[in-house]
Amino acid sequence: MPRIFVATLGTETNTFASFPTGLGQFRNYVWSEDGIARVAPSHTSAPARHWVRRAQEAGWEVVEGLHARARPSGIVTRGAYEFMRDRILAQLAAAGPVDAVVLNLHGAMVAEGYDDCEADLVTRIRGIAGPRACIAAMLDPHAHIDHVLVGAADIIVILKTYPHVDYVERAEEVFGLVERTLAGEARPVTALFDCRSMGIFPLTRAGPMPGFMQALRAAEGRDGILSLSLNHGFPWADVPQAGAKMLAIADGDMALAERAAREFGLRFYDSRAEAALPFTPFEAAIAEARAGGDRPLLLADVADQTGSGAPGDTTHILRALIAAGIRRAAIAVFFDPLAVGICHDAGVGARFTMRIGGKYEPHSGPCLDAEAEVVFLGRDARQSQHTGGDSVLLGDVAVVRVEGIEILMSNRRIGVFVPELFLDHGITIADKQVLVLKNLYKHTDVFAPLVRRQLYVAAPGTSNPDWHELPFRRIPRPIWPLDPDPLGRDAAAAGARP
Repeated sequence: MPRIFVATLGTETNTFASFPTGLGQFRNYVWSEDGIARVAPSHTSAPARHWVRRAQEAGWEVVEGLHARARPSGIVTRGAYEFMRDRILAQLAAAGPVDAVVLNLHGAMVAEGYDDCEADLVTRIRGIAGPRACIAAMLDPHAHIDHVLVGAADIIVILKTYPHVDYVERAEEVFGLVERTLAGEARPVTALFDCRSMGIFPLTRAGPMPGFMQALRAAEGRDGILSLSLNHGFPWADVPQAGAKMLAIADGDMALAERAAREFGLRFYDSRAEAALPFTPFEAAIAEARAGGDRPLLLADVADQTGSGAPGDTTHILRALIAAGIRRAAIAVFFDPLAVGICHDAGVGARFTMRIGGKYEPHSGPCLDAEAEVVFLGRDARQSQHTGGDSVLLGDVAVVRVEGIEILMSNRRIGVFVPELFLDHGITIADKQVLVLKNLYKHTDVFAPLVRRQLYVAAPGTSNPDWHELPFRRIPRPIWPLDPDPLGRDAAAAGARP
């Protein structure tokens, strides 16, 4: 009977953020040393939950380690990372011999003194589990990968959707590969191809990526290819492992894996410019908002979206809307625990001068001092997930109206998943000229029927999507778009076109 060790550890680290990620941020989001069953169902707990269930159904013995995740934020403190890492390692050592280690990681976790926490963790796990154990990891596509992690793990599977909705499907892919490996039916070998590119590459709706991902899935399970994964990289991290990579896992044939990784990696590279999410300059976005239309214009405040580790409390777009005379607007979600507390103390209907935003870190920018009316209050509010399943805690919330603009604030850092977030808190959508979401892309599909157009705005902030404006010092060069054609294929492709 196989013995399997299951653990979870991850966060997405924005190295440009000023505020650190301490142990408390893990304990307050996902934390369990007593099994994944103790964690509320969500996309972060779904992989480990699936592995435990599948292993038990197969009659395997399951040993669980720490399950810990934190929301995207700044660099993890050395003490926090080493505590969690050493806890998992100690639990694995105490478990005795295991046949497999299966890990739900993120892939973009950076700590003080550790550019690649996942590679450090998995390398140490290999030292304890031994060379014969099967080590598998599931990653977010916004990860950092190099040959250290690939060399330490037998199986790496990356989510194939963005927005991410395939947690359970990829968890099953991981489990199936582990099951076949332990049964002697497969001998996975992994190749890695560096696409020398960075950016945000949506996998749904328009552009070349839906077809590219369909081709990946069609090639899996054929002619010796076990799994194919495109790692996009996380562009708001200045680390040597940064950038998009293509992974191919073949059944015992490294040459085949290398050919597949290169083939699909070059296919991605050749479509990178068309595949990259386009960002609208700040001034151009406000100009279009001023023009109006038959339905709301949606502005995604990319630089301040908490899903990339930004604080979630900048006022740049809010102040620009006021200055432009735009009054029929709504914005969510502002992270401002102090303002929320003041509103709850004052009560619905209260009118007073209040300070909004600009508080959490230096990148938060200027606050907004304005006359505000409290129009909605809520305790322990929740929000449905765009991936379905159980709702997630939104926290204590307050909606204030400033110059006709309705502002939804929370005491938790969180993005907007579904349109119901507005409706559930007394904010209508159809009558608005502008909706502002402190998001990057995950809202796109669910908001598309409600708005006339969606712009991804390069406003000032921690996660500025103008890559040329970020102070990169350590990422590998050359890399597109900072460098025009790192792999030297664009001129040849242009020459081949009629």
